[in-house]
Amino acid sequence: MKIKIPPYPNFKITKKAISDVENQSVKKTDSSGLSNQLVMFVKFKNGEERVIRCRPVRHLNNLYVSAFPNPVHLFLSAAIEHFNQSEEIKKTNFPKCGKKIGEDIYILDIEENGTHECYNHYIKYRSSSIVMLVASLEAFLNHIIPNDYEYKTRRTKNGISKEVVFSKKKIESGAVSFNEKIDTLIPKMLNDESFWTDLESEKVSIKNLYRNRKNIIHLKTNANDDLTAYFNVIDEMLDLDIFGCIDATTNFMNSVEKDFIEFNIETGLQ
Repeated sequence: MKIKIPPYPNFKITKKAISDVENQSVKKTDSSGLSNQLVMFVKFKNGEERVIRCRPVRHLNNLYVSAFPNPVHLFLSAAIEHFNQSEEIKKTNFPKCGKKIGEDIYILDIEENGTHECYNHYIKYRSSSIVMLVASLEAFLNHIIPNDYEYKTRRTKNGISKEVVFSKKKIESGAVSFNEKIDTLIPKMLNDESFWTDLESEKVSIKNLYRNRKNIIHLKTNANDDLTAYFNVIDEMLDLDIFGCIDATTNFMNSVEKDFIEFNIETGLQ
């Protein structure tokens, strides 16, 4: 499975507005004096003309310019890619590297450094997939909140409950938790208190995903001994249905903003 990664921003422009712009979006010139933040007029293969933003990358005195990708799609793409890599390792590398020691038990030899490369990569890509998937979700939640939106809710302090109002800046600063955004803010912002009614399983998967990511990022070492440190978190991470979480994430995003996530036709979500 693979998704399309659109540029951000991606503004349509009229024929009249671009009539004096050449088909080539970057003229042949040197990079002296060019800003790190560029605005380009481009014409896509399908004939559409757009205004996009670029952040060039310099390497060996050359400047490489392309459209700036939407971070929501970019992070989601990374999550999917790393999940696919972990599944490929399990499917291809484990059978090659495993040595049978029982009817259905195979051991991946402990190598010089005390671990097995295939097993390490499997855990690495799964944990990275979870982290990037939540990064995509967090970026999307901020992305869909209008700049002038005010979130009204209640907070209790010293036993006294009072109404508070959070601007978008406050919302993004951490004053509103991820779970509160999911449970309360999104339905309020969409003016649809029953938003999650048909997406209850997606909501459960997303919150379970977030808990896993939080545990991975903030690994605790307070344990009875070294044999139990980290183990519960990694154990839960290995059992997490990441494919289901990816499916829940894309369904949620597309329920908020129609066709926000598009899969490449040849891959899809399988």
